[in-house]
Amino acid sequence: MPIKHIFTNNMPNNIADKWTFFYTTPPLSPFQVAIVVTNYNRIVINENITLWCGSCLQNQQLFNFAKRITENITLHLKAEFSETDVDIPKMDHFVIPNFVQDGTSKWGLIFHTETNLIYDEQSDSVVRKIEVARLIAHKIAYQWFNNIYNSSSWSYDHFPLHDGLAAYFGEEAIYKNLNYSEIKDFLIVHIQYESLHLDSYFNMNPVEITNSSKFVSLFSFPRYLNVLIVLRMLRIAISDIEFRRAVHMYVHLTFHSTISIDFSSKIRSKSNICYVPSYKFLTWQKYRGYPIVVLRLENYYFGILSQKLSYNLTTDGNWWIFINLKNVIKAPFTLRDDLVCIRPKMSNFIKQDQINWTHNFIVDIEQAGYYRVKYETEGWQTITKYLTSTTGEYNNISAINRAKIVDDAFHLMMEHQLNASIFWNLTQYLSQETNYVAWYPMFKIFEYMSTIFPFSEEEIKFDFKTKFTELLNEPLKTIENNTYRVPNYFIKCLKQEILRWACTLQHQHCVRMAKHTLEEHLENPDKNP
Repeated sequence: MPIKHIFTNNMPNNIADKWTFFYTTPPLSPFQVAIVVTNYNRIVINENITLWCGSCLQNQQLFNFAKRITENITLHLKAEFSETDVDIPKMDHFVIPNFVQDGTSKWGLIFHTETNLIYDEQSDSVVRKIEVARLIAHKIAYQWFNNIYNSSSWSYDHFPLHDGLAAYFGEEAIYKNLNYSEIKDFLIVHIQYESLHLDSYFNMNPVEITNSSKFVSLFSFPRYLNVLIVLRMLRIAISDIEFRRAVHMYVHLTFHSTISIDFSSKIRSKSNICYVPSYKFLTWQKYRGYPIVVLRLENYYFGILSQKLSYNLTTDGNWWIFINLKNVIKAPFTLRDDLVCIRPKMSNFIKQDQINWTHNFIVDIEQAGYYRVKYETEGWQTITKYLTSTTGEYNNISAINRAKIVDDAFHLMMEHQLNASIFWNLTQYLSQETNYVAWYPMFKIFEYMSTIFPFSEEEIKFDFKTKFTELLNEPLKTIENNTYRVPNYFIKCLKQEILRWACTLQHQHCVRMAKHTLEEHLENPDKNP
């Protein structure tokens, strides 16, 4: 990684010497060393960032966004970690067609699959834009966390931790650089959905590395997803200031060390709301599955919060969980919001001086919650009544929580832990929902259930298609009348998804639109190609 070149003419016969000066690198393992020999085009983004690409010059407009976001995220992360005495003086990004990713980058070298950087400003959606930014940001942020790959650091919990930290700061850089207020909510809901559903069917725990031959298995699965959510939970528990202080100290120590550093030892234990030692909180990585948080009424004055294993609801869970209970129904009396901690294999009693108060509360996940929530029947009914009677003004239930409620209800229904009628009654509120983030789990449910769409009602014993079609009636009217209140990029995504599933389900509205478009084309093919 040269700093500069100096030419001198002090040799006989005027033959010039060339002196090349290099940056001093931090301690590196052989795993961090790579040599690239290429004839790719060199595109200078700034004096410290270079993009190497075979087709970028011929299709510059498809890579313009990638170049901009690469520079902006790099500058943001340099500012974030400026106090750590860690600087990445030069970054070379290599864009390789059909590149089989190894899940990591080298120090100063970042490899991308070409298709992951392509974004068409004219035709691609904001969701595609976020995905491109996320793929780039994660790899750039990893530059500050990838110096652990030495023989003393082959600890199975380090790899997902560093992946999770890179994802956390990479995503933060995205929503601070892209000027869309809903991006943060979307990223939170997207990661929670993907991680919980993967964890329902696969083992998301870190792979224990006993020798170097198993090293490649670390990158065969996105195990950092659940760690990212747990890190968000930790940040809320100990405060943003303390979280950043601990991470900055950890980055400084690990980057200049050849020995393994314990991240939890850098967190002040008394900072969190339950005074739980941080090493115990980070044991989320060590247990299979995730907890189901159960909120139920014990008597007139006491409610109980408990946790059960996701794969065995008769067994108590092993996690430390920080819970914020939020009062949904403010009238006719006021109940306080409550911040509580559920401990391993222990129930938590919450007291309020009101009768039947429990059913007026939801578990507010805010920005993080690696668990599902199960309410009593009366609790689900209270939530449904609130959502369906507020005509779009959901002041007490955020878009993140609305998405979580729908996703949890569907999962519990599929696991025979919730009556199907409760789920379908709950989803009726979506007919008035205009937030793409809140709709996101329902679109994923459409995808999940689409495999049975070709079958008849008699074959599957339930008419899912009619239920889904009825759910789209009001949103389709809103699209047709163009009455969405605040048009933005996510509204475009919402319209596209609504129309996509309406046509998939052969909704009459879609059939009419298709017929009208065809008639216009046949009448004037040149004007309506």
